[in-house]
Amino acid sequence: RRPLFVALALAGAVAACGGGPLATEPAPPPSEVGVGTRAVFAVAAPAGLFGLDASAKTLGHLVRLPAGALPSSPMFDQTRKVLVFALVQSTEKEGLGSDIYSVNLDGTDLRPLVTHERPNVFYASPSLDPAGDHLYVHRRSAEGDLRQPTVARTEDSIERIDLRTRERRTILTDAAEPTLSPDGKTLLFVHLSRGDQDGLWTSAADGSSAGPFLKTRDSFVFQQAPRFSPSGRQVVVSAAGHLVNRAGRRLDAPATAGGRSAHLGIQSEVFVAPAEGTALRSLATLSDDVVPTWSPDGTRIAFIVLGTFVVVSQADGAVQLSQRMPLLYGDPVWLR
Repeated sequence: RRPLFVALALAGAVAACGGGPLATEPAPPPSEVGVGTRAVFAVAAPAGLFGLDASAKTLGHLVRLPAGALPSSPMFDQTRKVLVFALVQSTEKEGLGSDIYSVNLDGTDLRPLVTHERPNVFYASPSLDPAGDHLYVHRRSAEGDLRQPTVARTEDSIERIDLRTRERRTILTDAAEPTLSPDGKTLLFVHLSRGDQDGLWTSAADGSSAGPFLKTRDSFVFQQAPRFSPSGRQVVVSAAGHLVNRAGRRLDAPATAGGRSAHLGIQSEVFVAPAEGTALRSLATLSDDVVPTWSPDGTRIAFIVLGTFVVVSQADGAVQLSQRMPLLYGDPVWLR
């Protein structure tokens, strides 16, 4: 499940980690606004953009967003003082779509960086280059009824936007969920074939030299939220439907993963790989897909799974924090 499209399926049921329903709905998060300067984590969730302390206690809202707007995919700029995120919203002029916004951690200067130019255009998964001059985003444009995927036609691309001139250029087609390496030289993204996922790919920052990321025999039905580690030496991704070529060895994947995609409570895993794509290891097997985030020192990975905030060691997957929270799911980013 990508939060960009949760706007179209908010009524869907979410299963709990053990396969059964949640006993109770989580309590609402605190209403305080402007907590970003005290937060260790920022989380984008359907209920808003929140700040959490080191124990995953929800402090309140980083900023009050427009009514009905749904944030996702937060990341920080090179100063670590500004958050950039996607925001699904419907406006009278442009209709339903999503934009890219920025806001200072103290909650000031909320403003759009990229806005959808017509209905059913969605900008998502922002990633900035090290200088903060260029913004990379996934752009999806759709024709037809998005509630009926069999009749809706979509086009997916990765765009590079010069934030100084506002020039936008398509650098990759049939591509989604870009993330840029810390040195600004390599893009990692989900490649698409006829609208279906076709694995993780890499390219140069200008979109050239694109090709598969993994050098192993592993493949997946569904992958989301790839993230480079702060050093750029490793990659983390949430994936489901782990498949291995018959001549290869299956790595740490349960037999029940099969060919199912992770969406609203289907088993998935968090995988880590070296940036060269030469190996793959599983850190966690979960009952839902997640959006992982690296700690600033690259030693830990955090994610939210069905109302629980989890921190694991990237070395061996040992759980270092497991804390219930008032959000069923969300996209976290580790601020400090």
